[in-house]
Amino acid sequence: MAFKYRARAVFVASAMVAGLARIAAGQLASRPAEEWAARLERPERIAGLKIDYIIQKLELKPGQVVADIGAGPGVISIPIAKAVAPGKVYAEDIDRGFFDHVDKRAREQQVTNVVNVLGTANDPKLPARDVDVALFHDVLHHIENRAGFLKATAGYVKAGGRVAIIELPPDGSHRNEPSLVVTKEQVNAWMADAGFKPAQEFDGLTERKWFVVYAR
Repeated sequence: MAFKYRARAVFVASAMVAGLARIAAGQLASRPAEEWAARLERPERIAGLKIDYIIQKLELKPGQVVADIGAGPGVISIPIAKAVAPGKVYAEDIDRGFFDHVDKRAREQQVTNVVNVLGTANDPKLPARDVDVALFHDVLHHIENRAGFLKATAGYVKAGGRVAIIELPPDGSHRNEPSLVVTKEQVNAWMADAGFKPAQEFDGLTERKWFVVYAR
């Protein structure tokens, strides 16, 4: 009997390691959630994100549904949730380790319209096809299957909805890491395959990030 318990423990541990390996395989330059949260929640970083500017340019309105893809600890999810209340925000990520951070941030700011969503490497697994805006903020470069993931996300965007993508320029901080570089031209092609085309483009973000909104 003791052998069975030990064997089962080894099996469970192996399954957990394999699961984490599968997640890492779908996310480039992956880190543990706690390490990412500490990095993403730095006050100086948040100040430089120009979140109010992003919300303004997206013309978010009360009652809308926004999917914050790769939401991490919810740094952007919470301000967006305030902007669209009583609508809702899907704070999607492939690592459930972020969910406690999102919930804590929401409680501290008395926000009740954020829903944590556990996605996969190839599909955000949003709970409904009711999304007005799907936002990829500085996250698409971490996705390995970019074309497939964008196409899957497009399926959750309702008629008249949009997909907004913010990324660093090719000569930005990832210029020495080719696997983490995503260009507008690449995204335009992937989005065209998903049935979307560029509708708006904005300047004004730090690090010369490009900001394009796509629509059907």
